[in-house]
Amino acid sequence: MPTHLAVAIAATDTEAALEQAQQASAFATLVEYRLDLMDDFDLHKLIHNSPLPAIITCRWSEEGGRFPGSEQERRDILRQALVLGAAFVDIEAEALAELAPLAGPQMRIIGSHHDFQGMMGDWAATEIKLRARGAHIVKLVGMAATTDDALPPLAWLHRLKGPGVGIAMGEAGAATRLLAARFPRAFLTFAATETRGTAAGQISANEMVERFGFRHLARAEPCFVLLAPPPLPWPFIEDLRSALKQAFPSPAHAWLLPIPADSLTPGLLLALELAHVRGLIALPEVVRDPALREYGLDPDHQVWILGSSPHPSLAKADDPDEIIHFFATGGR
Repeated sequence: MPTHLAVAIAATDTEAALEQAQQASAFATLVEYRLDLMDDFDLHKLIHNSPLPAIITCRWSEEGGRFPGSEQERRDILRQALVLGAAFVDIEAEALAELAPLAGPQMRIIGSHHDFQGMMGDWAATEIKLRARGAHIVKLVGMAATTDDALPPLAWLHRLKGPGVGIAMGEAGAATRLLAARFPRAFLTFAATETRGTAAGQISANEMVERFGFRHLARAEPCFVLLAPPPLPWPFIEDLRSALKQAFPSPAHAWLLPIPADSLTPGLLLALELAHVRGLIALPEVVRDPALREYGLDPDHQVWILGSSPHPSLAKADDPDEIIHFFATGGR
């Protein structure tokens, strides 16, 4: 099943949340209502009037939430969501054993764990714990410090046997949100509304679809990536895409995905290869780790073909036609 694009909503009240969900339905396939970030809500109305299948989330402070009431009140809200038949309910590890058995046969429990200080450690062991407590879908989220931190969530998604969500928050983790669709077991990736995100590093749903090409990514073959510090150079990106279309005419599904990143590190390189990215472009402003030499990549160059070692490369990334011809001919 294709990876869902979910929009996380933090509105003031029920009507505003439903209005934002309606706007998001042009791009997204799921909507998450963050009850802990709402001033007031009617849970029955949110669930049954939602224009998209709803994830009900009420996060406590230790998992990055802002619910102002007691822990028992918070769990009672999640219990009510289960009774009302929400399509998905997000429940943290500590409450899973108590609440997961209440799910009906058509409901899905998202068992979640967040690490706001780092990248969690053993992702596989955390997944086993959450599934054992009743999670149908496991959601693991860390906080990226460098682009190296894209590797743990994407390597975990690569190994998954069941549905999961793996994200590195923060600007340095943008690759995990954008590349999730390249992993068959990735259940969803999150986007923001046009007005407000609920986590660091979120991109708006409109941009995810219209600019980054989210709907192309699962089937993109070949897939190429351009790394550039924000703001992304969209005119240059469109020139590359035009050249790509000429080199890989229909019915090919070639696509160029830009990823905002200020550095290329070994972890990011390995993550891109797990995502079956064929070619990589790093603009001159992107810092290239000298340790990349150990992985067969010349950090003094700016364009590389991935999938083999050493990686064929070009020194410069300034001519779109030359770059795409290099990719199309396999570096010959």
